[in-house]
Amino acid sequence: MRYLAADVGGTFTDLVLLDGATGRQYVEKVPSGARGAAAPIAAGIRQIVTQAGLTPADVDLFVHGFTVSTNALLMGAGAQATLVTSVGARDVLEIRNQLRPGLYSVTTPRPEPVIPRNRVFEVDGRVDAYGGVVSEMTDESLAATVDAVAATKPEAIAICLTFAHLRPDHELRLAAALRARLPEVPLYLSHKVNPQIEEWPRANTTAIAAYVGPVVDGYLTQLESTLADEGLSAPLRIMRSDGGVATPASARDNPAHTLLSGPAGGVVAARELIGSLGIENAITFDMGGTSADFSAVVDSDTRMIRQRTLAGQPLRLPTLDVETISAGGGSIGWVDMGGALRVGPQSAGSVPGPACYPEGGDEPTVTDAALVMGLLHPDHYLGGRITLDAEAAHEAIRSKIAEPLGLSVEEGALAIVRIASASMAQAIRTLCVERGVDPRRFWLVAFGGAGPLFSGFLAKMLDMRGVIVPAHPGVFAAEGLLMSDIRHTAQAPCTGLLTDESRAAEFTSLAHRLRQETDEMLAEDGIERDKRSFRCFAGLRYVGQFHELDVEIAPDHLTTWDAPAVLAQFHAQHAQVYGHADPESPVEFVSVQMNALGGIDRPEVGESTDAPASDTGSAPATRQMLLDAQEGYVEARVIDRASLGPDDAVRGPAIINQLDSTVIVAPGETATLHGRRTIIIERETKA
Repeated sequence: MRYLAADVGGTFTDLVLLDGATGRQYVEKVPSGARGAAAPIAAGIRQIVTQAGLTPADVDLFVHGFTVSTNALLMGAGAQATLVTSVGARDVLEIRNQLRPGLYSVTTPRPEPVIPRNRVFEVDGRVDAYGGVVSEMTDESLAATVDAVAATKPEAIAICLTFAHLRPDHELRLAAALRARLPEVPLYLSHKVNPQIEEWPRANTTAIAAYVGPVVDGYLTQLESTLADEGLSAPLRIMRSDGGVATPASARDNPAHTLLSGPAGGVVAARELIGSLGIENAITFDMGGTSADFSAVVDSDTRMIRQRTLAGQPLRLPTLDVETISAGGGSIGWVDMGGALRVGPQSAGSVPGPACYPEGGDEPTVTDAALVMGLLHPDHYLGGRITLDAEAAHEAIRSKIAEPLGLSVEEGALAIVRIASASMAQAIRTLCVERGVDPRRFWLVAFGGAGPLFSGFLAKMLDMRGVIVPAHPGVFAAEGLLMSDIRHTAQAPCTGLLTDESRAAEFTSLAHRLRQETDEMLAEDGIERDKRSFRCFAGLRYVGQFHELDVEIAPDHLTTWDAPAVLAQFHAQHAQVYGHADPESPVEFVSVQMNALGGIDRPEVGESTDAPASDTGSAPATRQMLLDAQEGYVEARVIDRASLGPDDAVRGPAIINQLDSTVIVAPGETATLHGRRTIIIERETKA
């Protein structure tokens, strides 16, 4: 079996090929090109299969992660979508839930809904909070609504009727009428996208699915055409936000599941890596060209959250617990009106790219600063495939940063890196504090093209245990794509006290129904029965609480319900997450969720190889490197990572070069090569 993965980032597309016949692993990086274009991936496929001595037809599975849906949401470049709600609920996206971003600020602006009010329509018919029909949908209202929607020429339609998660009859009837009138327009129904209580999160999640749906569909259509033209006929799988993969059909059904497709692969790969090293707790740090992503692996497991905010919009779907900030190699440094130096959120991306790129822009970026500081060598970037323009980097920092602030070029470069590092360190602090973990007990797993460059700054700021750098950090997220199984998630509302036997019976009945539904989904995906597994979660909360916790329900409890055991589990989890629990307070059901996994066979990987085009071996033996303003430039050894053997130790200052990234070992640190060719960097303890 030969498995290929491709992870499209803002600057580069990373590819990994695992050849089960030889046990070898191959990596490749190519420029991503224009945002949202699938065609540039063809060049990467041709290069990596040629490197392995294969053809695209030899690939048995292709797994893909992308940021197309995320970029569409962040940049406001989604579809012209229309929303249909129940009479009286037209302003649901505008009114929201009345919680202000700043508790005591009445003027803080809120992001505009993804579907504006003039594209929101109402239809009659009413379902109550218990699933009962208060009034039926009339033929007149249905026909008028369909006419009004059709007049907007929608690219996608979202349907969210009140309490449809309890009784979807009206949504289904409306969908049938719209499909008959507009057969080519995709429909997204709230009882399928997010069947949970609370109208605004359900409506907004469904609206987001409609907003990004045509963009995702267009990208997948272009991708499928590109793969066919290249002769790659292997099954295509798409990375989901929850760490699983999906078929293209499933991704099209609910495209909101792909909004964190890119970052998810790195988290999955990091969990597997630290497990092989016998490490239980780590913070993942994925820094690419446009953003930095962080996640916590606690007690050898990743964390899931049921709701998050993207671009100020609530998205209520299960996702890996990943925090993202605009801090990447392409992040632009600039001086604001008050004379303060800022870094990001604007990024030079891949087009035009940092000033030092061959056809780069004229704005100074984090990559330009790293070049001025000596962290990068102009002739050996990306294995020598790209020659950086050091003079252009100096000029961009001099004109835009150094002169306005009265600094030297070197001081300006160091300031850019320090501000970017401080922003990332604060993101890690927030991640840890909100999840009740102490970063001093954690390792930092650094990957992405820029992660190992700046991980030392973060680990030192946060007094972390050390830094872990995988064998191929620049393509590590792509490796994670090949470690993921097919996943389906189904959920349903369930209300009532946990100790009420009738409500518990309803919960277990719903769980069995959802298991059957997801089992059928896995069967449609071609997953053999012995490779299917299921995990059930109950959404539980204290009566009167606004938020709930997802508590995993053991399989035997679904057969013989054990209320005391589930209660004890909930109280313990509540105490761990929030620091307190109240065993005397009643606990109620909110929802039931079933996660279905379909195992994918993977080849055993032995020897790993870099792309042969790398010429980092010709790099100078030493280089001047700037890490501290007071200490100034220090002479650092330059080492080719491929030359390191098992247990070899490198004392800083040193620069370890490889094709897809550069590892910085600061003075007072030691880097040691461990299993799976992983580098572990630790600070030397003072006697």
